Amino acid sequence: MNFAKRAFLSITRRKGRALILFAVVFILGNLIAGAISIQQATQNVEKSIKKQLGGTASIEVDMKVYEDAMSSGEKVEIEPLKEDLIKQIGSSNYVKYYDYNMETYGGAKDIKAFAPPKEGNEMISGEMKGLDFALKGVQYAPIMDIKEKKAKLADGRVFTEEEIEKGSNVGLISKKLAEENNLSVGDTFIFQSNVFDFGTTYDPNAEPIATRDVPIEIIGIFEPLEAEKKTDDETKKADPMASFYNTQFQNTLYVPNGVVSKESTFKTEELMKVNPDASEEASYLPKFVLKSPESVDAFKEETNPLVPKNYKLSASTDQYNAIAAPIKSMSKLSGYVLVAAIGASLLIVSLVVLLFLRDRKHEFGIYLSLGEKRQRVLGQVIIEVLVVAFIAIGLSVFSGNYLAKGISSSMIQNQIQAEAEKEEAGSSSGMVMIAGSDPNTSSLSAEGVTKEYQVSLSSKYVISFFVIGLGTILVATIAPMVYLIRLNPKKIMM
Repeated sequence: MNFAKRAFLSITRRKGRALILFAVVFILGNLIAGAISIQQATQNVEKSIKKQLGGTASIEVDMKVYEDAMSSGEKVEIEPLKEDLIKQIGSSNYVKYYDYNMETYGGAKDIKAFAPPKEGNEMISGEMKGLDFALKGVQYAPIMDIKEKKAKLADGRVFTEEEIEKGSNVGLISKKLAEENNLSVGDTFIFQSNVFDFGTTYDPNAEPIATRDVPIEIIGIFEPLEAEKKTDDETKKADPMASFYNTQFQNTLYVPNGVVSKESTFKTEELMKVNPDASEEASYLPKFVLKSPESVDAFKEETNPLVPKNYKLSASTDQYNAIAAPIKSMSKLSGYVLVAAIGASLLIVSLVVLLFLRDRKHEFGIYLSLGEKRQRVLGQVIIEVLVVAFIAIGLSVFSGNYLAKGISSSMIQNQIQAEAEKEEAGSSSGMVMIAGSDPNTSSLSAEGVTKEYQVSLSSKYVISFFVIGLGTILVATIAPMVYLIRLNPKKIMM
């Protein structure tokens, strides 16, 4: 009789043994299936979130330096970033394009700042007289915020390379600011550089110690996109300053860095006339857009040695690493469960198969004494085990995935709640900003990360589970075969 046919007859005639093997493989299969489900879900959420965050990096002042200085009472002097260093880093093979910005604030002549209605204690721009508008200098002519789809060009054009190099008095204003003041492309915006000496006190009604007009020709009108997203009700609950960021964006003027540099110099010179120790010197804020989020780690490894003292290199993906503790914890736990389940499967299935073989030694002795080859007897046992295991694994694909979905979601929610309680006790808000201090950047919360966490029944999961499951069972079955190979049919039949 064909050994494959004998294998199927053996399964149907020994239903008790087949059910025991089925139960063992099914239980262990659920553990393996659940672990694989969670592993793939955590990998998918990491890829998805990091893709949303994009591959960006920035160099910024390390705030820990200021904190340490405040606690020790020492004075900290931080040298501005040099243009040559920024260009050197920007020439990296990992960088797609980059920009470095300078910013300064001031007022405007006969121009009313955009200000939405106040809601409760919400902060809005314009509460400091004479500092209603932000001049944001750019070096990247296409304007990175437009390139990155945080804003779109509603009218006019962006800068030319010549305007950037010369530091021409041209700029772009927001659509709402233009509508508020009936401005259009070709009009002139009179920005006022106001110099304040607050000293040790802050007075929102203080008068500037010096001022000068800066005419800026409007060459384009932009419409904020990222900031508009921040004003929905759900985001306001998560980030109460969303409206403030939006207002600040609406009152921003994009100009070449040269324009901001000249006004920064003017402010420093005027301020030092009354306060020699003061300074209004602006510093460059560089941002690098990488070719892919996957190259972030390599870029950080390459760039970190170049970062000056008192500065740090931050990447967009750092925000995921900072907020995704529940997901990482679940991934680590599932890894331990997977290893333990595979180890337990190898041990338990090997013992079960070995016990079954010992009980059937007379049957195998008869086959061998009748001239059946050992390979065919081995093949019969392997088929018996794999057929039962295949059915058990096929069912545990669904049950393991279902159990993983319920258990992991519950555990993640508990961890989020625990993290939230810690944040309430401390100063953290549970929200981090992406890529530095730019108010136009988007925010990421633990709840946002967990929304992306989905345990699903994908083809990749099914294939991975069957390969790991059947591979484990096959190895566990082959190990006891040493017993079968060593059987001596003459001794058995005596």
